[in-house]
Formats: sequence, C-alpha cells, structure tokens
Amino acid sequence: MEREIADRRGRLRSRLPAAVLIGLGLAALYAASSLPFGTARQPDSGFYPTLVCVALIVFGGLALADPGRPSPHGEASASGGHARVWVVAAALAAYAWAITPVGFLLCTAALLVLLLRGIGGVSWLISLAAAAIGSAACYGLFTQLGMPLPAGVLGF
Repeated sequence: MEREIADRRGRLRSRLPAAVLIGLGLAALYAASSLPFGTARQPDSGFYPTLVCVALIVFGGLALADPGRPSPHGEASASGGHARVWVVAAALAAYAWAITPVGFLLCTAALLVLLLRGIGGVSWLISLAAAAIGSAACYGLFTQLGMPLPAGVLGF
C-alpha cells in the first residue's frame, strides 16, 4: 500500500512539470496571437513566438503522455542533475544580461561551449567548433530573416 502511494506521488511529480509547460505554452500562445504572424518567407513579429509556444505545448504533451518511471532515489540527484539545471538557468540569465554589451556572436558561442563542454562533457575541440559554427549559423539565419542582433564588441 505504501509503495503504491509512493509510485502515485512519483508519477504526479514527473507529470507536473509537463503540465506546467503546457500551461505556460498556452498562455504565451494566447499572448502571441495578438501579434502579426506573417509567412515563412516574410515572418512578422508573431512568427517566432508562435512557433516556440507550439513547440512548448507539443513537447509538454509528449512528456505528459509518457513521463517514464521515476526512480525511487532520483537519478537527477545522484548525477548532479539539479546543480546542472541551476547552472544552465544562471548561464541563460547571464546570456540575456550580456548579449547587448558583448554581442550575439560571442555570447551565443560562449553559451554553446558551456552547454557542450561544461554540461555535456563534449571534447574541447568539438565544443569550440560547434559553438563557432552554431553561433555563426544562427547569426546568418536571423540576419537573413531581418532580425536585428546586438553587435557588441565585434561591431557586426
């Protein structure tokens, strides 16, 4: 009986973040619905937020449908998962704060190196190469779509 109650609580705890993600996605989608959408060739200000909201809802729904079986002791705690989540949250906050003075390219490359090398354990060479290629590709894509990006110290 006690084991069954613990299993129910574990399933609820694993589904709660997914339900919150769906709720946030729906609320943001409602807010984004007032923005003009545009087209795929000429996106307007509501295009990107709407796509992100739909992705949040879809991934939240997938997580809600199959949350997996939670381990009794929590794998995230054993492998330092909670600390990694806080490191990523702090890195994203620092990214948002530094992107204007430092610039999109450098901030994005630094964030990718942190995520790949620091969190993912990928080798330095692959992390640096992927960060350089990834940040340059994002910069090219966003500027091609007409999105102004902070130049920062590089000047472009």
